[in-house]
Order: sequence, then C-alpha cells, then structure tokens
Amino acid sequence: MSDVLKIAVCEDETDQRNRLLALLDESSIKNTYSVFENGEKLLKVFERGKYDLILMDIYMDSELSGIETVKLIRKKDKDISVAFVTTSKDHALESYRLSAIKYIEKPYSKENIEDTLSLALLKKQDTPSLLVQKNGSLQKIPFADIIYIEQQVHKIFICINNNEDVYIYGKLSDLNEQLPEKQFFIPHKSFAVNLSFVRYIDTELKCFAMVNHANVPILRELLTKAKNTLENYLFNRTRGLMN
Repeated sequence: MSDVLKIAVCEDETDQRNRLLALLDESSIKNTYSVFENGEKLLKVFERGKYDLILMDIYMDSELSGIETVKLIRKKDKDISVAFVTTSKDHALESYRLSAIKYIEKPYSKENIEDTLSLALLKKQDTPSLLVQKNGSLQKIPFADIIYIEQQVHKIFICINNNEDVYIYGKLSDLNEQLPEKQFFIPHKSFAVNLSFVRYIDTELKCFAMVNHANVPILRELLTKAKNTLENYLFNRTRGLMN
C-alpha cells in the first residue's frame, strides 16, 4: 500500500489528459488516479490524506486557475506533493512558492512524468509512519492516514482514512511508543486516537466523535485531560505549529 501513489489529475484538455493518463498507465511506478476537469470539482472531494500527488494544470476553462486551486488546498494540506502543468514558464516562481515538487511544460513526456512520480514516491516513503508486521513483512502506515487504532482481543484494528483498514496480530501497547504524542491521545487501554480526525468530544457519552462517525470511548478520569489535549492540538494547528 505504501508504494502505490494515489494521484489526482486536474486537466481540462481531453487530448492532453488522455496522453497523461496513458503515461501514468505505462509508468514503472505503481499508481491509481482520479480525474478532474477543473479545480472546483477537485476541491469538493479533497481531504487530507486522500491523495499523494496532484498533477495540476495551471490554465483551465473554469473560475479557478490551478494556482488558485492549490492555494486553497494548501489550507487543508500543506504537505501533499503538487506538480504544476502548463504551456509556459510564467508561473514558475509562484508555483514553487506553493512548494511544488515539479513544474512540467506541455506536451507531457515520459521522462517528466517518471521524474515527478519518483519525487512524489520518495516524499511519501519519507513520511512519518507507523511500522507494523503484516503477513510476514514490514508495512508502513503514514500517521496522517490513521483515524484511530483499537485493540480487538488478539488483533489490532487500524482505521485508515480513505483506504482499506488494516488488521494485524499483536498488542496496542507495543505500538503506542511509536505514536507521536502531540498527534495521538490514548483515551483507553484499548484505543489510540489521531486528534486531527476528531470532530468533537461528547461529554455525555464520554467519547471522541470521529470524522468517520465512530465513537471512541474516553475513561472518566481522562475526560478533562482529553479536552485540554484536543484544545491545545487545535490551537497549535491553527497557528501552523501542527500538521
């Protein structure tokens, strides 16, 4: 899973889009892609962690340019890899101010696309991740993709955002030391919660209400600590101190 790039393609020209998709299909780097004709359609479905790379056309026949679209995306996800595609170099400087990994001039070439996918894959593989043993091999799960982790008898359930959930054998207590303290909270011996996916704390039910509508229980004696930790996390994220 960690070696497959999830790509959002934002390109409104049919011929150019077909050429790009053909190159992605032929690439030596495993990938899946979703196609959008304009930035507005991408923004409607965009969520942090849903994609590893955005291939963004700058000039599109829509209200938002590629540059404007990425400016809005950066408010939700400042780390996602973005490569801008264009017919000129007019916006090269502005694109790099938005932390673009590549500035591709049309027409698309195999070399440019392979280079871009390689850069995005290297960045993905360098992403802080939880290391788990599954089916006899080591698997990396980016912390940013984990909604919560639950101990279920002899198995550990890892709830993943926009991806297939993971089950492994073991004890949650063995994984807890890997979890970043500023991002994860342990509300119960059987759970670990990623604070970035918490909608709110239900004080009556004594639980975290998660973005996927799951409820994660909080021990009564940890309720005040949970509220304070979440408030501090949200405050720091608003100030740009957290991912």
